[in-house]
Amino acid sequence: MILTLLAIFLILISSCDRLIPKRWVDLDCGSQTEKTFENWRSWTKVNQTPLLSEGHPNSYVYVYIDDLAKDTYLTVSAPFPECARIIKAKYTDQTASEVVRVAVMVKMLAGYDTRNNDWWYARYDPTGTQSINQGKMYVECGRCHRRASATDYVFSEDVLAAAND
Repeated sequence: MILTLLAIFLILISSCDRLIPKRWVDLDCGSQTEKTFENWRSWTKVNQTPLLSEGHPNSYVYVYIDDLAKDTYLTVSAPFPECARIIKAKYTDQTASEVVRVAVMVKMLAGYDTRNNDWWYARYDPTGTQSINQGKMYVECGRCHRRASATDYVFSEDVLAAAND
């Protein structure tokens, strides 16, 4: 009886798991093979004061961009080069005293995910070393970022305007 219930439970869990869209990714992006983002604090910091993030409820953010993303982001142009990386460091309040997690975007190689303009999205712990979502792509990220199609699914224009206010 216990084995039967356990078997039913495992079948139900595996079935539910298939209903949730996932995208596992090997972040082998050309010469970049890093799967963690522990050096995100050394990247270019876009805004000097924390911004309330419209797309991330109850979150204040600092945006960091790596060298590949820098020119495209700061000139509000598109498309981003393959392997460009963007981090939103999230805080729960405007004092931005403690990072609670980082949202990661990586522009993958052409053809990776055409529906999301080849962007990979993930959530990581504050250090950028542990994936909170175990490398799964978040469907809701792409759904929202599609609204910024003119700037390759990146809200750089909004962030830069808010940062300059």
